[in-house]
Amino acid sequence: MPEPESQLEPEIEPDLERELDETSDLGRAIGVLMALLPCTARTARRVLAQAARAAGVSHEQIARAAVALRAGAAPAPGSAEAALRAAIDRALAAAHPAQPALLPDPHTLRHHLAHFRDLRRRTLTAPHDPALRARYEDAGYTLCVLLGHRAVHRALTAAEQLVSAHRPGGPPQLAGPEAGT
Repeated sequence: MPEPESQLEPEIEPDLERELDETSDLGRAIGVLMALLPCTARTARRVLAQAARAAGVSHEQIARAAVALRAGAAPAPGSAEAALRAAIDRALAAAHPAQPALLPDPHTLRHHLAHFRDLRRRTLTAPHDPALRARYEDAGYTLCVLLGHRAVHRALTAAEQLVSAHRPGGPPQLAGPEAGT
């Protein structure tokens, strides 16, 4: 995957891999983190493992805290939520930005960005669906490749900036006295 593995230590704990059932809270938590960060499933697992270790709670408790990050969910215990947010912040800060040699065609980029956003919304509403998460991860990887970034959230930010800079009809014009008319 495009994310730098050395920046996201420690490795995934073996018991977290064994416990992972796609319909469990852990499976839903991975889908929620993938949509919120955005990130890959592997990075989401690492975030969960780091947060569980930091908070001194089980993987199930930290998974429930991750699922609670969705709007309208019951809040998680303070230490679990704080550890989860800290692990998310570390994951977001870990990636190093890169610059693509060639910028993608704005129309192509808009198409891929719309597809990614659609899958992101759908993953957030159905985080337990492994097929949907796989499609979402593929869409994130495509954005990474198009923009030359190693982390999905950085590629997403760059894509949004490029799309807004290349709006059809140019940048929005000011109306009224500010426009100099």
